[in-house]
Amino acid sequence: MDKRKIIVLLVLSIAVIGFTMGQACAATTTIKVGKYKDVGKGDRISTFYQPKDAQYLKGVYAVIFYHNKKLGDDFAPHTYVLSKIKVYYKNKKGKVITRTSTAKNISGFSILSTKKINGYTPYKMDVSYRKMTSSEKKKVTGSLFY
Repeated sequence: MDKRKIIVLLVLSIAVIGFTMGQACAATTTIKVGKYKDVGKGDRISTFYQPKDAQYLKGVYAVIFYHNKKLGDDFAPHTYVLSKIKVYYKNKKGKVITRTSTAKNISGFSILSTKKINGYTPYKMDVSYRKMTSSEKKKVTGSLFY
């Protein structure tokens, strides 16, 4: 084999390993709507349903924040950020539909939502989260309004 083929194979193998490791670093958990789950290092994912317009618009929300029993809560996460949520809705006849939302900007890393669907009630969601990069950590913890 010549040097070009070896270099191309080396670059491709590194790319495959990188994509595999990226998926391995993300985690997914299932949480019932209205409950919370501690994901580690003080970060907690909380879910809630807002059926009427109030502090939040109508919809289903997943929020990640830092929780400490002694010091209290911090509205920003310290270690993990949200990547994606998949919300399961059920109607009175038992038909199940899903809606998905992904984080597209830095503020989306800590709160994700889907709109309310008339005739359906949300009952659970799959929440994907991952570890923050150092640049994301600077943006999230360095500013009160991000």
